[in-house]
Amino acid sequence: MVKEKIDDQQILKDIFSKSLELADPAKKIEKINFDPPVGQLFFVAVGKGAGRLANSFKKSYPGKADGIVVIPENEKCYESGFEVIKATHPIPSKKGLDASLKILNAISKLGKDDLLIFCISGGASALLPLPPEGFALEDEIQLNKILLGSGLSIKEMNLFRGVFSQIKGGKLALAAYPCPIINLVVSDIPGGDLSLVGSGPTFVPEIKRTISSNLDFGSNINKFFSEYKKILIQRGDQNAIVLKSVCIGSSAILLDSVRDYIEKKYEFNLLLLSSEFEGDASSLANFHASILKEIKRFDRPIKKPAIIVSSGEAHVKLPKNHGRGGRNSHFALALAKEIEGVPGITALAADTDGIDGFEKNAGAIISGDTFQVLKERAPQNDFLEAFDSFSAHKIASSLFYTGATGINLNDIRIAIVR
Repeated sequence: MVKEKIDDQQILKDIFSKSLELADPAKKIEKINFDPPVGQLFFVAVGKGAGRLANSFKKSYPGKADGIVVIPENEKCYESGFEVIKATHPIPSKKGLDASLKILNAISKLGKDDLLIFCISGGASALLPLPPEGFALEDEIQLNKILLGSGLSIKEMNLFRGVFSQIKGGKLALAAYPCPIINLVVSDIPGGDLSLVGSGPTFVPEIKRTISSNLDFGSNINKFFSEYKKILIQRGDQNAIVLKSVCIGSSAILLDSVRDYIEKKYEFNLLLLSSEFEGDASSLANFHASILKEIKRFDRPIKKPAIIVSSGEAHVKLPKNHGRGGRNSHFALALAKEIEGVPGITALAADTDGIDGFEKNAGAIISGDTFQVLKERAPQNDFLEAFDSFSAHKIASSLFYTGATGINLNDIRIAIVR
């Protein structure tokens, strides 16, 4: 039994890493042909993995290009020939504010014969802070801290961020006019709405979207949002030229890679659940556990040995006092509780960028033994109730580390049933 557990952990790690390689958006950029403009080509890449994406573009583009790349502080600086700025994530900082102003200034000088290629991936919202006039950086920091603990989906959070900005929500596209824009998007948004990735700096909203949350951001920010209680500003009739928007990475593309790799290398029955899961992490864990136990006991909906896979993004609504751990660690701990004592199940839950929340682990790998080990080593602690999943996995030796991958395709959950 111990040997099987160790082997299945290695299988899960192998599937995680090899599937990311297959779905790597940097490889997709190298296959795109860009026609040089009459004037200047200006390239901007912002978000997790932006350095790798910029490097791939520079290697494949035959002409001359200037540009700016903004990456999280924990990522490597690639020699692409573009100016590279490191900013903070997930909480904005002055470094990101300076990057926003520099990008805004540069693209405002582009003309109709130039071309702006804007490459964006998850994390860009925090990396490009620029609050509305009359507000300070500290206000946008406050906004983000409340959003991150709110339990809202990434879609809902980015609607708020798009409004509370001078650069997001299509405002960068308006500033670039009359320069045409090509968007290259690595999506971390379940459902594939490219306009919400990084809060959509170069996507001018064509429809009205509602904001329905009653979050308390403080009196000044609340007053600002009260003017947008029903709708965002409709900007579809304002000037911007977006030639095309290309998705070069997403959770759906990742699941295709997972399927292809498993079918090529392993002899498991495979069930792909969805690339668009959203919702409370504990509720999602309960749902996944019900399927795993059904397969274990009754060989349905598929027979053992089996692998089930899902993607998307879980949510965790944090109480005022909480412990450590990201949404994948919380999901994994909740799943471990649900399958406690059930042999033959091993599962991985991880953020594909290698960073789960504020911690340095990507997620966790658990089994039917995990919760039993935890109860033996820390019987007095209710880690789920305390939202302290990182500490729980540390005690149970179930933390999963990869380091920053430079690839951000949302969360991935893979489980083996024997």
